[in-house]
Amino acid sequence: MKLSIFATVASLSCVAVAVACGSSSNKGSGGGGGDGGGGGDGAIHDGGSSSGGALPYLGSMTAARTVAGTTTVYTISGGFLSTPDVSVPDASAAATCPTTGTVSGSCCFIPPLAASDAGASDAGTVSFDSAGAITFTDGTTAIASISPGTNGGYGISSANNPSVKWLPGDTLAVSAAGSVVKPFTGNLVTVQDFAGVTPALSYTTATTVPITADLVVKWTAGTGTDVRLFLDALKGTTQEGSITCDEADSAGTVTVPKALLSKLATGDAGIITLTRSNLVSATDSNATVDLLSTTTTGGTAKFQ
Repeated sequence: MKLSIFATVASLSCVAVAVACGSSSNKGSGGGGGDGGGGGDGAIHDGGSSSGGALPYLGSMTAARTVAGTTTVYTISGGFLSTPDVSVPDASAAATCPTTGTVSGSCCFIPPLAASDAGASDAGTVSFDSAGAITFTDGTTAIASISPGTNGGYGISSANNPSVKWLPGDTLAVSAAGSVVKPFTGNLVTVQDFAGVTPALSYTTATTVPITADLVVKWTAGTGTDVRLFLDALKGTTQEGSITCDEADSAGTVTVPKALLSKLATGDAGIITLTRSNLVSATDSNATVDLLSTTTTGGTAKFQ
């Protein structure tokens, strides 16, 4: 099974609220023109596309629903690169466990970056290729029309655009007007929210995560293909390491081995999230385009 990583708590926040991490607040919702929100975070996968062709361009658009207590945030983000450049890393890109990491079962432990490497992931500026304005429609309701931002990436959020929302299980029709990346269309059935999660995850009461025993997290199987568990540990404001585990949604459970949890320290604090995802392909003549639906639930964690 492919192992995946998230970069840091800060990077995860950028993925969850993509436009807030961009250059502007994209007003292009509900069929409007859009002012080119600076999205694109989490847009490009590592070549593991569902269609896997050798077309000149590769990219994806993600419709993400994040539930935090009584607050639900919806974001749509994405971007396109010429195929030789698809190895450019980003916070949510699927990736094998790096050489600095440790694999156990379906999980990968990533140690904190050395101080001298802390800014490595921010080096340089990625420029994405344009597919023109991209519209998302839920039935007969236009929920977003997004123009590329200054770096060519796409991003819009319900935080600034109330029309950006959908119900789990809704079918979103996606259509790109086309530019360098030619016009494409596709339909994406959004995944169900999590149910039956144990231990309970909350941002008001921290979930206890053992470091001397396995952690078993369960959920009611849903409509996704994959579920990703993410743990990030902090000592004060210093990152202590992160663990990511990938399992099939149908499994309904994931085990984080104590061999990885023991690399964290008693008294660390952090976050724990579950993300369910489903991937389909859009139809395009010169690009491999993935359409991804995700839903995320989570909370704070205490390690002991």
